[in-house]
Parts: sequence; C-alpha cells; structure tokens
Amino acid sequence: MCLYLDQRGSTYYFRRVIPKELQSVIGKREFTFSLRTKDREKAKRLRTFHAMETDRKLDEARKSLEWSTCSVRAAESSASPSDGDADFITQLAQERLRREEAAREESFKRRAARESHRDELRLKLECPSAFLPQREAAMKDLLREQEERANAAEAKLAALLAQAAADPRRVTLSPAEPYLKTATLDGEILDGWKAERKPAQKTIDAHKAVVRWFHERVGAKPAASLTIEDFRTFKNKLVEEGQSTENIRTKLSRLQTLMQWAFDNGMVAENHAAKVKLKETKGKTKARLPFDLPALKAIFSSPVFSRGERPSVLRGEAAYWLPLLALYTGARLEELGQLRLIDVTEREYPDAQGQERSAWFIRVTSDEADDLKLKNANSERYIPVHPELERLGFIAHVKEAKHGNADRLFPQLKPDKYGRLTAKWGEHWSRYRREICGVTDRRMVFHSFRHTFKTYARLASIDDSVQRQLMGHSARDVADDYGEGWDHQLVEAMKTYAVPGLTGSLPDPADS
Repeated sequence: MCLYLDQRGSTYYFRRVIPKELQSVIGKREFTFSLRTKDREKAKRLRTFHAMETDRKLDEARKSLEWSTCSVRAAESSASPSDGDADFITQLAQERLRREEAAREESFKRRAARESHRDELRLKLECPSAFLPQREAAMKDLLREQEERANAAEAKLAALLAQAAADPRRVTLSPAEPYLKTATLDGEILDGWKAERKPAQKTIDAHKAVVRWFHERVGAKPAASLTIEDFRTFKNKLVEEGQSTENIRTKLSRLQTLMQWAFDNGMVAENHAAKVKLKETKGKTKARLPFDLPALKAIFSSPVFSRGERPSVLRGEAAYWLPLLALYTGARLEELGQLRLIDVTEREYPDAQGQERSAWFIRVTSDEADDLKLKNANSERYIPVHPELERLGFIAHVKEAKHGNADRLFPQLKPDKYGRLTAKWGEHWSRYRREICGVTDRRMVFHSFRHTFKTYARLASIDDSVQRQLMGHSARDVADDYGEGWDHQLVEAMKTYAVPGLTGSLPDPADS
C-alpha cells in the first residue's frame, strides 16, 4: 500500500494521520480528501504534492504549539516575571514576527518572479479548449470548476447574510451541531453535492432514485444516525430481490458518493457506506465483450450495409456511418453522434522527415455553446480518418453535407430529456442488432465497438501511448501529456489498423 494513498471503491484518496500532539491545533485527526482519480499512477503524482502541502501545515502547527507552550511557561513561572524573563518573551515575540515578515517577503518575491509566466498562461487559457494541449485544457477545466465553487460559496454566504438582515433570529452561525444532526441524504446532502459538483441532470436523477430506494428499504432518517448495518441491510435486501451484482454495486457506489461528500463537509462522522462490499461471484463473466468476426460480418452484411436500407428509427445516414465510425475510430457513441460538420477537417502536419503532409481528422471536443459534452478532459482529441472510411465515401459524405443547411453531421438525431443525442438511437440499434443482425449476446452492445478497436489496435502492434491518444484514455506516463506533434504518429498508426476478414471487403454505399 502506498504511503498516504487510500482507495475507496475505484477512487483514490489522500489520507495522512496527524500526530496526536498537533490534532488539537489543526482541529482534526487526519487529512483526508478525494484525489478525484481512478488512475493509480496519477494518484501517486498528486500524493507527492499533497504530502508537501501537509508537511507545511504540520510545520506551521508545530511552530504555533511551540509558541503557545513558551508563552504558557513564561506566564506560569511567576506572577511578577523578572526582567530576564520579560526580555526573553519580548525577544521570542520579535523573532516570531521577524520570521513571519521574512516568509511574506519571500512569498512576494517568488510571486513576482512568476509574473511573466502567469501572463503567458492567461493568454493561453483564453483560447478555446479544442486548440490547447490536453494538460492546459485540463487546467482550464480545473480553474473553471474552482471559480464555480467559489461563486456558489459566495452566493450561499450572500443569501445567509440577507436572511440574517431580514430576521436575525432565524440564522444561527454557530454552533453547527443542530444542522449536522438533521442533514438528510435527500435534503441538504443531495442539494449540497449537486451545487458543488454540478453533475449532469441524468446523474442527479440517478442519485435521487438510489436515495429513494434506500429510504424505502431501510427507512428515512438523518444521515448522521445511519450505521454500517443500515447499508448492509440495504445491500442484503437488494440481493434478496434478485438485483444483479452490477446493479447493486452501482447503487452502493452512489450512496458512497453522497456519504463521502457529507463526511468531507462535516455532516457525518464517518462514511459507513464505503465499508459495505459485495463479494465477487464465482465465474463472473465480462460485462462487455468486443465483437468477434462472425458478429461483425453479421452486422456489416445486414440490410443497412448490403441493400442501402435506412430504417426511420435509425435516423437516415446515422444508421450506416455510426457503426463504421465506431469500428474505425474507437470513439464513444455520443462523441460520434454529436459531431458537427466543422469537426471533420483536413490538417497539415510534418512527417518524420519534416516534410509537410495533410490528412483528414475527426475532432472530438466539448463546446458549451453547442451542447457538446465529453466524458472527461482526456476525451478531447483528434482522430485520423481511417483509409477504409475514406474508401467507403465518408469524406465525400461530409463534403456533400456541408452544402446543406445543417450544422451537425447527423442532423436527424434528437436529444432526449438529458440532452443525449444518441440515447434513443442506441436503443433502436440494439434491437436492430438482435432482431435483424442476429447478434444476441447481451455482452455485445454498441460500446463493444470501442473494445473491438482496442483489440485490433493491439493486434496491429500500435504503441500503447498512441492507442491512449486515439481513444482519449488518461495518460499512463507524464510524458504522454507533453506537447502536441502527435499527428504523424496517429496517421501512421491508423494506416496499420485493420480488421482481418472485414477491412476492404465492405461494399461502397453507392453500390448498394
């Protein structure tokens, strides 16, 4: 187990016990907070920073304790201290003030030395995220989240002050104990988590539903009074009802998320939900499988591809291009469904010899103005258009679409109540896969194309770091994030990607 690292579920936390003599000074027994990552290597890098930061806080606490101890001893030594004692206390106070002033001066100098770097960074962060390297785009996301949290805290304080001005008797700023005892999962905790984390509406509704399930089976009571037995009871009742292992895990994970937020914000003494585990069932099969070759042949010889049929529920050309794009890019369904025409572009880049080349790329990006959303910051990327897609007429299809009035590549896709363009399309395609293509294995779904891409990318011996860049996976090594200049490697890697027995054999849609 790595020092100061704690794993709860799949998320890593920083945890450091505070020495007993300093606990009263700092006001808690340990430093514990989420690192907000499921990647072990990233967690280890973040741990180093937080270890240094907590070292600084412990040093400050020790200095404060030493000062208090000296002051008490001086006071206790005599009701009427001698001149020597008085001189010693004065010198000690002056030395403390001198050190604090020197520390402030040093901090000011370091800040002044970074001024030019801050100006450079400000200019970079004013650019749209799509044009920034992934590390700087991620930094922009973090700064935006921090600003949103600060604004939310400021608004909450302003509302509290306004309430106090209107009726001071209704507002009690301290102690907070009555509030802690009455906070509930479906009340203050859910509202606070929602305001701070700002999750998608679908995520909010899912957490609300889990809390409702929990209250129906265990009973509604303040979160501070919930015990580990309550969460075990909930788990056992779900098992008795025949809920799937995956379903139970998901529900427990959402309860753990809310309880952890409550713990981090002082509303509960402990996250008891995190202690409840569900044992792995023997012979457990994978939740998702890549498509095997027979399944791929069944899909790509179906009427959409062999006879040019376009079922109305599969929204025109989306029926043809979405499965092909998924197979030859490894992108997620929603990433493909929300593509705009401007996201398919021809880019110039230098090859290994420095010669200028050009290739078509698909840009996977987020854009609040156009309601483009991504799973995470690493998902933002450029994917070269595979030669097979060009042979089948994808670029010609894009160019033709640009002559129309639509902005989206698949304008017939309509968002559901959560804003997802491909939610309904995915349901209809699953039915088409089962009933028309005859691919009935429940572990083979549209997301299996992403697993399939990963499988054949490995068979093509594409470098792991290039695979991660193509698929929008988080970096496994710090060097993966450095610089741009990936275009040549990505294009050359994509040329080697093939699905033996399928690539090159699909009919051109113009011939169907």
